[in-house]
This record gives sequence, C-alpha cells and structure tokens, in this order.
Amino acid sequence: MRILFTLLVTAGVVTLHVLDNPIGAKKLVENLSSRSSSVWHDKEVRIEGLSVLSRAEVERVLPLDQSVLWWKLHSTDIQSRLEQNPWVQSVSISECEGSRGASWGCFVLSIKERTPTYRATVDNAQWVIDRGGSFIAPVGDPAAKGYSQNLIAVHGLASRSTSPDVVRGQLAAASHLLGVLEREVRRPIQALEFLDQGDFSVYFRGLAFPVVFGAGQDAKVPLAEQGQRCAQVLLRLQDRFADIQKIDLAFDRVGVVKFRPAAPEAEQQSSQGTEVK
Repeated sequence: MRILFTLLVTAGVVTLHVLDNPIGAKKLVENLSSRSSSVWHDKEVRIEGLSVLSRAEVERVLPLDQSVLWWKLHSTDIQSRLEQNPWVQSVSISECEGSRGASWGCFVLSIKERTPTYRATVDNAQWVIDRGGSFIAPVGDPAAKGYSQNLIAVHGLASRSTSPDVVRGQLAAASHLLGVLEREVRRPIQALEFLDQGDFSVYFRGLAFPVVFGAGQDAKVPLAEQGQRCAQVLLRLQDRFADIQKIDLAFDRVGVVKFRPAAPEAEQQSSQGTEVK
C-alpha cells in the first residue's frame, strides 16, 4: 500500500512539474528520445582483410540504416550481400571484444578476398580466375592490375555458356595439377594448356619448352610420380635447356625428350625416348 501511495505521489509531482514547466519537460522527452534512438541505431563497423576492395565499396552494400538489433538478427543477410561481390570469397561477422555494454553496436566484418591465380580466354573474353575456379573479373579490371604479372595463363578451356560443368572440372584439375607440381618439381608454372584426353601441356617459368603430363582417365602413372620424373629430367638436362623442344611424360614409365632440329644426333635419341625410373 505504501509503495502504491509513493508512486501516486511521484506521478502527481511529475505532472505538476510538467504543467508548471512545459518547455523543460518537452526538452527532457526529446533528449531521452534522442538517446534511445542513438543507442538503437548508432553502430561502429570495423572491416578487416581488405586488400583489393576499398572500404567505400564494402560500405556501399551494407545496411547501415538498419538498427543494431537488426544487425544482430540478420548477420547471414549481411554476409550474402557482401559475398555477391566477385572479389569476396567469404565473410564472417562478430561483435567487438569487450564488456557487453561496450561492445553493443560494434561489429567486426572479417572479409577473405579471392586471390587471382589464372588468366584465361573463355568465350572470346579474358578473365581473371582464382585457384578454386571462380571467375573474378575481366582482365581489364583495375583491381586485377597488381596481379597481372604473376597470373598463370590457361589455354583450352571449354565454353562457360555451353559447358559450364566442363569448365569447372578443367579448373579443378588445373588446381590439383598446380599443387602437385609445385610440390614435386619446385618450379613456378607460367602457363598450362588442356590437351586431348585430359592431358596437360605446362610451361615452367624460365623454360622455353613445354612439358606434357598425362592426367586423363587412361593415365597409368600417378601425377606425383610424373612430377618427380620431370624434376629428374630437368636436373639431368639442365645444361641443354636451349636444345630441348618438348618433354612428354604422358607415357607409361618412359619420358620422351624431343630436341630441336639443330641437333640431329639428339633427334635420334628423342625418337627412342629417355626412360626415367
């Protein structure tokens, strides 16, 4: 009963104060309303992981006008918005570290950008492609200029418009090949071309001749072993690189080294093949 009486007295005092000073009461209400709006809408957004994209490009698609509570409940929607950018591979959203009150309205966007790996002509257009096979942007995209010198040229890709599954399979195979040869041959790849029956022709950086690897369904030698054989052949012939026209490892247990016509005695050797065990 005493509590109820106290509340009634307080309400009466507040009412009299409002009636006596309406302007001050209005300012008080406006101030409280402004603070409440600020708490619910003001946000601090920290963006991490940007290298190619600018902060302005990211903020352009962010729902900054939505409330803090909306952000907390719709993180997947924000992620999907950002991942529509072809340069974005993945996004994670978390709250800032600190006490619960200090972290309210503070969000961290951790963005993982795609890294261009290949440069390929597909359907009469040149594209920058990442190692996972995702088409990022046309070669002329300003954001791709910093990578242009280190991209691996890929030839022989199928059409995206008529054979998209084939293209994805080719790029997955290229990624596998790249990983194996980086490990076994230990030479950077400058270009690769898809040949018939799933074989690859590879140009290693600094070498003027291609090396053919068997990677189709009929390949009898594992790709890792072919890479090891390639490393051995290159080591043995390192003083004759200028004479080599092509190395073909797409044979069962035999690597064929074809020399340039300027060395006729080497032509006879190339026709017989060079076995590397």
